[in-house]
Amino acid sequence: VETNLTETLDDRELTVSELEQVRAEIQGMDPAIIELENKISVEQDAAARTKLETELADLNARYNALVQEEQVKLARSQTLERYIEKGKTWVDSLQNQAATQMVLINKLQTDTKQRVVLYDALSKSLKTAQQQDVAHRINEIGVETDKEAQAAMAAIGTATNQKMADMMEAHEEHMVFARDVLEAKAKADERFARRFAAIVEKHDKNLYGE
Repeated sequence: VETNLTETLDDRELTVSELEQVRAEIQGMDPAIIELENKISVEQDAAARTKLETELADLNARYNALVQEEQVKLARSQTLERYIEKGKTWVDSLQNQAATQMVLINKLQTDTKQRVVLYDALSKSLKTAQQQDVAHRINEIGVETDKEAQAAMAAIGTATNQKMADMMEAHEEHMVFARDVLEAKAKADERFARRFAAIVEKHDKNLYGE
């Protein structure tokens, strides 16, 4: 776009120069045309008049051609001028875009560099946080396990004490039972002794059948 704008500026400069030359030639023809018209108006000789009219016709033809060329050059100059203004807008816009792009590229480079550092720190922090979270969970599990173990040991101790108390309290029952057994055995022994004594007596005295 910038190269095209430069070429368009050069082209319009040349066109304007050619336009000025055409206009100068047109202006230079006016006195000659007026002079011929004056000569024709006073010429009495037909041949001379015809010759002057032919010269005037040639001048008018050249004049009309120059006027037409002036119009073409003017239209071309206007068209080029319009595209020059458009080109300036395009170039200005592209320069602004380029400047903005450079700013954005620089910003992105800076952002990327900073984000690499920050994200690396974040990644390490997340790993540390994950490790800490795992460590906290392990610690929590350990604490809960300790609590359960402590509660279990306390329960075992309590159960042991209860069993011990039950055992010691049952001692009285055992002693009573043992005494009852001994008393029953003593009575049984007495009965056995009496029966055995009777048997011995019958045996020794031959008192069978009595």
